[in-house]
Parts: sequence; structure tokens; C-alpha cells
Amino acid sequence: MNKGLVLCLVLAVAAGGAYWRDDLMVVASPYVTDAMAKVGFSQKTSAAELNPGGPAIDSTGQKAGKPGKTDSAAAGASVGRRRGDTPHVATVAAVDEKMPILRKTIGTVVSPASLMVTSETQGLVTEVLVNDGADVRKGDVLVRLDSRIAAANLAKDKAALARDQASLEHAVNVQKRQQLLLSTDAVSKQSLEDAVTTVETAQATVALDQATVDGDVVTLAQKEIRAPFDGRLGSVGVVVGSLVQPGATVVRLTSLDPLQVSLTLAESDVALVQDTLAGGGAVEVTATPLGGDKTYDAKVDFVDANVDGPSGTFIVKATLANVDGRLFPGQSLAVTAILGNKPVVGVPSVALQPSQGGTIVYVVDGDGKVKVAPVTVALAAGDRSGIASGLAAGDRVVVEGQANLSAGLKVIDAAQAALGGGQPAAEAKAEVQP
Repeated sequence: MNKGLVLCLVLAVAAGGAYWRDDLMVVASPYVTDAMAKVGFSQKTSAAELNPGGPAIDSTGQKAGKPGKTDSAAAGASVGRRRGDTPHVATVAAVDEKMPILRKTIGTVVSPASLMVTSETQGLVTEVLVNDGADVRKGDVLVRLDSRIAAANLAKDKAALARDQASLEHAVNVQKRQQLLLSTDAVSKQSLEDAVTTVETAQATVALDQATVDGDVVTLAQKEIRAPFDGRLGSVGVVVGSLVQPGATVVRLTSLDPLQVSLTLAESDVALVQDTLAGGGAVEVTATPLGGDKTYDAKVDFVDANVDGPSGTFIVKATLANVDGRLFPGQSLAVTAILGNKPVVGVPSVALQPSQGGTIVYVVDGDGKVKVAPVTVALAAGDRSGIASGLAAGDRVVVEGQANLSAGLKVIDAAQAALGGGQPAAEAKAEVQP
């Protein structure tokens, strides 16, 4: 507001030259009028212009919207209708359904096969054929040891075997000749017996040589350290020139596909798991890495036969296939296990309301009146809850508009009204008229 206008108004009021009437400025003194005209103020200036936050003034000098006798009655009737309007609510019918029994916990990724690859024999490392973290297949050579002595022993024993095989062939031929000569009485029976003994001795020698050769083959094969199964290596613990002893660790090998998720369940769930598996069903598991969005589905294939006393839990495992190298042993997973199904009365979870006495739901009966039903919640899955007691299938529960509801209150079901089953509008108005 213009500072000059404010000053004039103060002087006018002080001099008794201006006063309010019906929210209009009225100037009674001529000198005040002249002063106010110089600053652009006229007697037609309204209180709304002086006080923008105040009520508006109409052309008759009255407050806009200020009711006369007729308007007051109409306004009173409007307020009565607002205060007496029947609340509108949204309801759905409770239904019988089988709801999954869910258990949510944190599981750990474990490998079904993980070990330290060791050396079976002593030797000097001559060649390392893999790098740290390499993926290998079963039978791949990881490390070679000095095999010269083992190869030489194998060659020597093979030669001895060949020599003794030749001796055996000669002994067999001699036996045959002695047998022929004995038939003509050219030799004695003792000569034949000596020939048979020589053959048998040669056969034993050959068998001994063959066993020695077989041992040499094994010894030579031990000079190559191979992968016992498919998997991924850790850090290789030897280098060329290292002298390894029997049992010395060379590298860790871990199988990565498939993997397993290990989780613990409360001992109270033992019966649920056993009943589901005994009935031919499967305990299904859904696992998601913490902080990730990839979900893996699996079925429990191992149930521990022991319950841990201090914790009151038991371990189950499920095999995760096709992990594509995205999971690693020791990684934590958010796990949801479905232990079975339970018949309940299902309602949307938004219908449940907390109260001092427990959980309640508002039920709308056939007359459109509210009933307060205390309920016992048995299960919850997603956006639905399973009611064990307090509710029957077909009951219409309020899912929207629960605020300020109370037992016996008359309401209008918005969904039923849209279908023509709600309270007629005329009847509703009649109920709220003063």
C-alpha cells in the first residue's frame, strides 16, 4: 500500500474525518478528501483493496456471499447435507483359498564340490599350465613335475618284461618238445616235469614284471597334477622350480555349476517340510542376490537329519542350475521358501486394521451397516492375508474408506452402487434433510 495513503488514513482517523461503514471507507471531512485525492484514493475504494485478505464487497455495499434471510436457510440446508452424508466405502468379498506357507530368510551359496588339489608324490615343478582363476575341465593337466626318473624306471621295467616274456616263450617250446620225446621214450619223465616247472616260473616272472610296469605307469602319471572335476581354480600355489612334497597344496578347485543355496529353517517347520516331501510335493525356493534383481528358482533336495539344539534350526539345501557364473560360493541370497499350502479365508491386506484388542476388519452387512470383526491372521502372501478365524467366505470387507467407521454406521458400498445395488440417491438425501 502507498505510504502516503497510509499516512492520510492515520491522520483522517485521528481527526475523526473518516470511518468504516459496511466495510467501505467513508470520508466526512473535506480536507481529508482533498488529501486522499492527491494520493489516488476515492470513497469508492473498498475494504478489499485496503485489506486484500478480507471479504469481498458487492455493488450494494454488502459482503459478497453474506447471506440474507433466504440465503441463510439455503446455506444451513447445505451444511446439514454435508454433515449427514452417508459415507461411501469400497468393499470386496472374502474368499476361500489355499495360501502358500512362506518362509523368508537369508541363505548362503555353497558349492557341492570344493577342494584343495594336492600332489601325490614328491617332485620338482617343471611346468605350470594354468593361470590363477582359470576355468578347467575334468582331466585337464594343471602342473607337471619332473618325470625323468619315473619315465626311466618305466622303460627299464618294460624291457625286463620283454626279456621275461621271451624266456617264457622258450620254456613253453621246451615243454612241448619234452612232451613229444617222452611219448617215444626218448627222455625221462623227470625231464618233462622240469620243463613244466620252468614254464610256470617264467609265467610268474612275467606277471611280476607286468605289475612293476603298471606301478611305473601310475608313478609317471602322478607327475602330472590334473583337475578331478569341472570348476574354477583359485590362486595357484606353486611356480616352476618349486619342490612339492606328497600332500602339498597346489591350488583350490571349486565347482560353480550347479551351485546350492543353504538356508536354515525353524525346527517348528520340520513337520511341514516332511509332510510336503512325503506327499510327493516339492519345497520350492526362490533366491535373489542381495542388491540384485536376478531371481533363481530351485527345489529343496537335501534336508539335514539333525536339528541344531542351541539355535533350534535345521539346514536344507536346494540346487541352483544355470547360474551362468553370476553366483559365487559364500554369497548371501534373499530366499523365500514355499513349505506348502494352507486353506484360509483370503482378503486384501489393506482390509486389516490395527486396534487395541488386535487386528480387525470392517464388514458391511446386507443392510449396508458396518460390523467390526476381530480376526486372527494366519498367513500373508504378497498383498493378501489369510484369516484363520473371525471371517467367513462371502463377507464383504471394507478396503477403502475405513476412516471414522464404527459399528452400526450406515454406509454405501461404492462398487454395489455402481452396479445398481447401492442406496438410492433420493433416499440418501431424505435421510440427511433437517
